[in-house]
Amino acid sequence: MRIILLFGFLGSGKTTLAQRILEQWGPKGKLALIVNEFGDVGVDGEILKGNGIDLVELSSGCLCCTLRGSLLSAVEELSARKPLEHIVIEATGVAEPEQMLEDFADPAFRARFEIGPITTVLDAPKYPKIRGMLGEFFDAQVEKADIVVLNKIDLADAAFLESVREEVRELNPDAVLVFAERGDIDLAEIMQGPPSRVAARYAQVPAGGRQAEHAHDHAGHDHAHGAQHAPADSLVVDVEGDVRRPALQEFFARSPPGLWRAKGFLRVDGQQTLVQYALSGLELTPAATRSRQYLVLIGKDLDRASLTAQLEAIQHNSEAA
Repeated sequence: MRIILLFGFLGSGKTTLAQRILEQWGPKGKLALIVNEFGDVGVDGEILKGNGIDLVELSSGCLCCTLRGSLLSAVEELSARKPLEHIVIEATGVAEPEQMLEDFADPAFRARFEIGPITTVLDAPKYPKIRGMLGEFFDAQVEKADIVVLNKIDLADAAFLESVREEVRELNPDAVLVFAERGDIDLAEIMQGPPSRVAARYAQVPAGGRQAEHAHDHAGHDHAHGAQHAPADSLVVDVEGDVRRPALQEFFARSPPGLWRAKGFLRVDGQQTLVQYALSGLELTPAATRSRQYLVLIGKDLDRASLTAQLEAIQHNSEAA
């Protein structure tokens, strides 16, 4: 059985790639999905449900630290349900691959599971901005990838994309680089490509050596959640009333720079809507009716009271209009 690991910062298009995998490989059967959400309420799992695919959703933490035991348990649970060929793991956008690779390097685990090529999805037009904002955490997602998908290339010109390609190649000279629009790539490279070279390197180092190397590499980094990743906060805001599109657009246009990602389900102009915001902009998509209307906000140094008040204000203003 092959484990497929998908990484990428918030809003890079990682869930869109996972959706393509489900659509193209799910009908063949023998595929399951683990979705990790950084927050108390999941959204990606709701987007990816259906098609008869077994799905496990792990929320309120990162697979690279607080949910490590839960991840291994989820893999065991899915593999015990029925014969599988692939388990796709979509890690939260603030996770760093190293700790997960250390867990998967256990000889007993590797005797049963093969780690396929590790794939990191990048928002190519926003790459310099995000790299400058996050630094070494973001670089780690690139450095520990077998395949790097330079996504959203339709939103940047050729010269800019070439500069991004050169930066990525400097960080990881061995990775396969793939350019894509909306995650549209040849999925056989991920699903049937060679096993992960990066994971194999971890398996060759004794556990004590990996731990020592891990401690050395991460000296001085932020360990707020127990492993190296972006220092992120999350909060969930319920928005029960109808919201006008212009008011929602203005909320995100005036949002603080620390708000990296927002996603959830709202009634916008009377229609149930999937709301997704990232550094690349706001995307509104019609959705099935939900019993709860909410937004999950993810970022750094978020002012819960202020953001909640602003969302409540656009809800009230919409109701009064």
